[in-house]
This record gives sequence, C-alpha cells and structure tokens, in this order.
Amino acid sequence: MVREHRVAVALERLVASGVISGAQRTAVLWAVDEQERAGRACRGRVAAEIVAYLGAGLVAAGLGLFVDKAWAQVAQSGRVVLLAVVAGCAMWGAVVLADGCAGVFRRVPIVSAGRVRLAAVLAVLAAVAVTAAVATVFGRYGEEASVAGLVVATLGYLLVPSVLGMVAVAGFGVASILGVTSALFDVRSPWQGIALMGFGAVWFGLASARLLVAEWAGYVLGGVIAVVGAQSVTFGESLWRPGLTALIGVLCFVLYAIRRDAVLVLGGAAGIAVAVVQVVADHTSGGPAVASVVLAVGALVLTVGLVVLLARQGPGRAG
Repeated sequence: MVREHRVAVALERLVASGVISGAQRTAVLWAVDEQERAGRACRGRVAAEIVAYLGAGLVAAGLGLFVDKAWAQVAQSGRVVLLAVVAGCAMWGAVVLADGCAGVFRRVPIVSAGRVRLAAVLAVLAAVAVTAAVATVFGRYGEEASVAGLVVATLGYLLVPSVLGMVAVAGFGVASILGVTSALFDVRSPWQGIALMGFGAVWFGLASARLLVAEWAGYVLGGVIAVVGAQSVTFGESLWRPGLTALIGVLCFVLYAIRRDAVLVLGGAAGIAVAVVQVVADHTSGGPAVASVVLAVGALVLTVGLVVLLARQGPGRAG
C-alpha cells in the first residue's frame, strides 16, 4: 500500500508539471495495480502448490507407516480396500488437476505447469498403490503387480503427459519385463536382455516420432534401458555385450544425424566408450600401456572431429 501511495503521489506531480496527462496517469496506475495483483496471485499459487505437495508426501508417509506398523493387524481384504481407495483418490485428483475430462489425454496440457506436476505425482502414487494392492492379493510381489503398475502408470501418463510419468512407465516396464522373463525363461537366457533392448527401442521410436511430451527424456530412458539389456544378454566375458552396446552408440549417432538432439550424440559417445572400456578390461591384461593407447586414440579422434568441425564452420561464422 505504501508503494502504491508513493507511485500515485509521483504521478500526480508529473500531471501537475504537465509531463504526462491525466489519462496516462490512470493507465499507469491501472498497470501497477494489475502487476501487484498478478504477483499476489503467483505467490498464492506457489503456496498452494507447496501445501499440495506436502499433503501428497504426508499421504505417502502415512501409507508407509501403515505398512510398517499396522499391516499385520489388518485383514488382507482391508489392505486391498485401503490401497484401492488411495489409488482411486490419487487418480481422481490427477484428473481434477488436469481440468477434468477437457484436460486429459492431451499432449499439450491446458492447465498450468504446477498443476501438471502435481497431477503427475498423484498418477504415480496411484500406480504404486495399485501395484501394492495386486501384490497383496497374490501374497507376493511378482510379475502381476508389476504389470498392473505399468498399466496404471501408462494410463496416468496418457491422462497427464509429463517427464515424471515417462520415468514411472519406464520403471514399471523394466520391472514387468524382468518379472515376466524370469517366470518364463531360465536365469541365463538371453531373452531378458533382448526384451529390455526391444523396450528401449520402443522409447527411441516414440521419441523420434515426436509422440512424447519430452523427446530428450525418451532418448535418455531408451538408451539406458537398451544398454542395460545389452549388458544382460550374456554373462561373463562375451563380445556380445560390448558389441551390442557399441551398436546402440552407433545407432544414437545415426539418429543424431537425423534429429540433431544433443542427448543422442552424448548417448552415442557414452555407448562407444563403455564398449571400448569393457573390451579392454575383459580381453587384455590392462596396465598403463593399454590405458595410454585408449587415451591416445580418444585424443586423436577428438582432434580430428574438432578440426573437421572448425573447417566446415569457418572462421567468424555462427555455430
């Protein structure tokens, strides 16, 4: 109020001096008032978002305490009902924050970023609660619970697209693949690694087709999952592991030439580096000489790349 009074007094003096007109004074006062109201509304939204996150955290903490302290004292049906209620309320809250039926299933949200973030958190909480409910029904955490969590996490991402939702889908997807392949195949079977690589390829395909809310996150998730799959195809010192990892790096470079996303070139370099280090560690005696050779080759490749890049760009041209 004191600031607004000082602004009004200063404007009155300018009007009296003939510097500005009365209409201009009124316009300036209106603009200052609008800015003040917008600032108060912004502070109110931040406070409300903090309170909402605090509430969500307390709900998760209360659920964890219930599982830790009172889980054995409640019948199985009561546990399932409690988890189902938590999941339903969390998903309902996510839909409400997304502006109801008009806001769900939209790649570009129609509400503020704060509401989208909180809705994504509630959707992930719903997926966790459903996973726990299914695990309670079957009496163990297995592939059924992981698949149920994957379904709910995918639905939550489709309702409110977000990076957090992508991470949740990737996490439940990996858990589902591990559970299903462990139940169907031997522990040394390559199908688990192959399935993980295929899952990573799906993320790459969705990101390259621009069907995700954040393409860079899709590339990162796909690359990490694919490399984990490549490393788990075989056990021991096998050339399949570094070979498939290097292939993923090469594919990242090829895709970078098409999409020009910095995450791809970084991922390609990381994949090739991991493959080289693994080959050296598994198939050589190591020592300073081998490490020096790898360093020299890396420095040579880096120098060639810099020379070609600078030559093509030319002096004084923008990057």
